[in-house]
Amino acid sequence: MSATVEIDEIDSKILHILIEDARTSLKEIAKECGISSVSVLNRIKRLKKLGVITGATLFPSVNKLGFEIIATIGMETDSNISEILAFFNTHTHLIEPSISIGEYDLCALVYAENIANLNEKTDAVRRRFGIRKVIVNVWSGIPHMDFENIDLNPTKKG
Repeated sequence: MSATVEIDEIDSKILHILIEDARTSLKEIAKECGISSVSVLNRIKRLKKLGVITGATLFPSVNKLGFEIIATIGMETDSNISEILAFFNTHTHLIEPSISIGEYDLCALVYAENIANLNEKTDAVRRRFGIRKVIVNVWSGIPHMDFENIDLNPTKKG
């Protein structure tokens, strides 16, 4: 397990800004944090080097791309997971595959044109790979996340 990284209030503020919108300019972040753009850049570089910042997740407006559905699919299987992922990658709009520990062996985030299309793909996976259990959770739109509730220093309680 890697060591815990210490961050200060400014690092925390920078991270919250980037979590809300990773495309926020250095100038805007600097203004909100009361420091220079160069300082923001240096802090972001340091946080990347430490592994605190690893990338960004963007949720496009799926309806503008012709999709109605965002869904997660959980599967219990004894089949070869890489074959299942290859099928999903070829036959669906697979966004995020994840081998998991817990109730499901595999979880996948997919976009679909409609419910019928989603059902067709999950039924095909179930038949082809003999999956024991498939649970589909359809999202009611792009997730609304309350980033203010993220405590980036949970070990520093007074």
